[in-house]
Amino acid sequence: MRARTFILLILVLLVAAAAVVLVVLFGGGLDVVTDLLPGGEDAVPDIDEEEAEPVEPTPTATPEHNFVPVVVARIAMPPGTQIEEDFLVIERRPDTNIAISAGYVFQNREDVVDRITRTRIEPGQAILNSMLAVSPTDIASMGSDLANYVNQGSVAVAFPINRYSGAAYAMRPGDLVDVLGSLSFIDIDPEFQTARPNFLQLVDEQILEEGGSFLFERIAQGRLEFIPELSLTASIGPGGQSEWDGSELLQIPRRVTQLTIQQAEVLWVGTWEHPGDLTEGEAPAGPAAPPAEQEQQQEEGEQQQQPTGQQQPGPQATPSPLFERRERAPDVVILSMPLQDALALKWAMDRGLEMDLALRSQGDNSVFITTAVSLPQLVEQGGLNIPEPLDFGLEPRADEVEPPSIPPNPPGP
Repeated sequence: MRARTFILLILVLLVAAAAVVLVVLFGGGLDVVTDLLPGGEDAVPDIDEEEAEPVEPTPTATPEHNFVPVVVARIAMPPGTQIEEDFLVIERRPDTNIAISAGYVFQNREDVVDRITRTRIEPGQAILNSMLAVSPTDIASMGSDLANYVNQGSVAVAFPINRYSGAAYAMRPGDLVDVLGSLSFIDIDPEFQTARPNFLQLVDEQILEEGGSFLFERIAQGRLEFIPELSLTASIGPGGQSEWDGSELLQIPRRVTQLTIQQAEVLWVGTWEHPGDLTEGEAPAGPAAPPAEQEQQQEEGEQQQQPTGQQQPGPQATPSPLFERRERAPDVVILSMPLQDALALKWAMDRGLEMDLALRSQGDNSVFITTAVSLPQLVEQGGLNIPEPLDFGLEPRADEVEPPSIPPNPPGP
């Protein structure tokens, strides 16, 4: 009996084990196993946290912005304006603003009244400490206002223009321009460093011995060439007359045009006007604000609240816009460029090179790779056909006709 009981017990255990396996495989899960195993839930091992279903975090409330009072310009104020209380207004702006969090703004109008603007301030713009000076002497000690708009690593240079070289006066502060230059090459004597050909004066040895005037008339050095029609060797020299002074035209320059300077920034068109140089009632229009300041102004404009619709009391410091007071066309433009480019421009102006400014598209920062343009380049690569000599022509000659043109600068009033 004991052997039979032992066998039956083994069979029961085998059937129970098979049942557990089937339950786990076909959806019973661990809950059934827990019920069957001795000890219940304590016998089931812990489940890995990665296998557990993710639990969404409890949403938190979005913090509200704190608004603080900020002194804001109510009207436009050019450089050199002494601020009056009527020029200001208090607005509440979020404390997340960079200028506010850094402590660059004012919260009381009394801290700004009677101060002098160092830069141009637009309506609705928060007044920063860096925009103000204590006195006109303080402004002078800070240097030129224009220097504030020259990028680090660049310098400002003046470049003469007219209607042709200055893109028809279409440039404005903030534009980018390229400088196009033309050079005229000639052959020179390496020892004399003078234009070729050299002049010769032959010596008559017999007259020299007699003490007379032994030098023949001066001639230009040319070349010896055999003339078949005369069966003689002749000296061939340059000819023609200069259209400027009537002297002999010894050499025709070879002209080459090339892109010389790229991405020069226009800081100002015309002569720069300092606040101290203006008469009463006049106000300069400063150049466009630097990119960093423009971004800050844009951010402030998006976050600011509209002021109450009240009439602006008192006098207004209204600046005149660019070119509003222009009595004549500008003859100079101020450009910002790297120092090496400024040296190249200086050399070109001192050498009298013909240079024009080409206006770029807004935001175009491309670096162009160009090929110098000359007559051989136009003929060889540009497909230019050289006309054949003709046995007839027109009167007057082509070099005697003045092409249609207009003066480089418009006539005065």
